[in-house]
Amino acid sequence: MLTSALGNPLVAVGDETGAIRLLESDKDQAPGFGGVLSLQLTAGTLIDTRTETDFVRLPSHDNAIFDISISKDDVLMVSPMHDMLMFPNWQANEQYLQATACGDQKIRVMDITKQTILHVLDGHVSSVKQVAFEPTCSSIIASCSRDGTAMIWDLRANIQSRFDNNEFITHRPVEVIRGAHASLTVPKGRASKSIVSVTALAWAIPNTFLTACESRAELRCWDRRSIKQDRRGNSQPCGVSAEPKHHQVRPFGINSISISPDKSMAYTLCKDSIVYAWGTKLLEHGPLHAYHHPELHASSFYVKSDISPDGQYLATGSSSGSACIFPTAQQYFDKRLYAQKTNFPEGSRIQAVSKNIPVGTGVVLVRAHNREVTDVSWTNMGDLVTISDDYHARCWRSDDKGVNAQDMRENGEENGRRWGWGWAQLQGERKEGKDEESSDESGIPPADDPADELDSQEDEDGTADHRPQER
Repeated sequence: MLTSALGNPLVAVGDETGAIRLLESDKDQAPGFGGVLSLQLTAGTLIDTRTETDFVRLPSHDNAIFDISISKDDVLMVSPMHDMLMFPNWQANEQYLQATACGDQKIRVMDITKQTILHVLDGHVSSVKQVAFEPTCSSIIASCSRDGTAMIWDLRANIQSRFDNNEFITHRPVEVIRGAHASLTVPKGRASKSIVSVTALAWAIPNTFLTACESRAELRCWDRRSIKQDRRGNSQPCGVSAEPKHHQVRPFGINSISISPDKSMAYTLCKDSIVYAWGTKLLEHGPLHAYHHPELHASSFYVKSDISPDGQYLATGSSSGSACIFPTAQQYFDKRLYAQKTNFPEGSRIQAVSKNIPVGTGVVLVRAHNREVTDVSWTNMGDLVTISDDYHARCWRSDDKGVNAQDMRENGEENGRRWGWGWAQLQGERKEGKDEESSDESGIPPADDPADELDSQEDEDGTADHRPQER
């Protein structure tokens, strides 16, 4: 997984062995994207080694990273373990919270400035899928797991024990949301025995967060101040969304949830390879609109999404090997201003969606990866970083107003000028290399289309390790 620090352009990339590499995404800062700052954990303390051969490894965990979250002040860092993820505050000050996916199912909280583990959160009994700090309080954390639960943690409370002369503090959850996505229609007296994995979680309006699951495109809203249980022992949400109407025939789960900066919209990447946009206060009305691109394939739950710091663009990974970007401004759905794509393939899922809600289009980022793009993250400077199963990390920039991207599209391969670069593909442009046979149905790009601006740079050594362990 991939995440960016809130207060600086550093990006951390972890691999399936528990290692983390720190990348500088700001091209004007040394060592630039591809220069690696490695930190090694020794005797519970992170040491700045500044080499490309060392890495961070927690000696008690031998697994990959699922997710990482950083507090609002970039001081505390949380991550469940298993897939790939990251970030720090300063070059030598990093904090890393890790929860093993297939091991001890714990979450670790680390202090970036002190470079030490402060808290161990112990409560889940299966892989931790996601963790997130409460946006207004760095002491509150929410997590979700394959065990069907979501949990709320308070770093100030429920201390279970202390270890190593108070270096680590172990906590139990202050609230357990059991059966977070259990069926709400089970007949009385008949409790469901199946466990529905909670695959995504994100904080929304103050004190509330949204969760999603593996079995259907449904969002549930929880108020951390008031969690009640029914007679079966399952927790009751304060709000439940309606599912997309075409999912009545076949349901699909949700991979990830991205919340707009103003907290008014929630964007979900669904396993039917469509992004749905929901009003956070209008969940019961179902999705308000959707986004689609023929190169967007969410074939696994490892494919994630992220929204830009200004809320203008949503980026997604894809099993096709190409990340996608969608403009999110409501004006692009105004038929008086922009032509809308309506000629979707007959009988396709996206045609069924377009009959009920507006469908927006985007662009695909080509020539960057050749295997599944699992995670994407916008830096605090508005650059986009993508990671893939091809062991590469890419940084996409739009600071030159599209000059480099246009040059790459128009001037061919002469003298190897395109080597190591990628760009946003325009409507109707034929894809390069192995992708030439794929069609582009991206529709009509809006004004200020991200395709006019984005080009990518690969890390210098070509190896930002990332490979999900669980398949």
